[in-house]
Amino acid sequence: MRKVPVSVLTAAACLVLSACGFQPLYSGRAIETLDNVTVSVSGDERLSYLTESALLERVGVSQGEAGTLSITLRTAQQPLGRSTEGQATRVALNIRASYQLSGANPLSGRVTERVVFETPREPYALIAARTNAERRAAEIVADAIVRDILAGLRQQGSARTRPQTVPAGNEEPDMDEGPW
Repeated sequence: MRKVPVSVLTAAACLVLSACGFQPLYSGRAIETLDNVTVSVSGDERLSYLTESALLERVGVSQGEAGTLSITLRTAQQPLGRSTEGQATRVALNIRASYQLSGANPLSGRVTERVVFETPREPYALIAARTNAERRAAEIVADAIVRDILAGLRQQGSARTRPQTVPAGNEEPDMDEGPW
């Protein structure tokens, strides 16, 4: 049996996906909008720093002033499980990020994420588990914000290019008529 090189398979996959109208989310004019955006995150000090760092990895450091991405984080811990002594064994770190993109394409929204982690009895292990959960939460929130913004920007772009469908004579259709 003859093996097909990976590059040939990749090229074939690209041709097939381009024929069906597939367009990657992290490319095109939408991602270019985030190229020169200044990122500002407020909220829990440590999680804000981690989230801002994760966002800068995704959109890059601002080279100019195309706008500002302002994010406000709110966090809450929720115990999920308890030991026989009444100590929490699992904790959910709930994060709500409200964002506002200013500039040529203003956009705002909210992202809610949850990261669950075990709470070991040893103090240093607990600190490590919480730190790891905060890092994961920052990465997840950054990805969700970028996805949400790119989807919103694409939707704005397609709304601008979408033809208007207005009935002939600029009249609203009568909803009382018909088989409803």
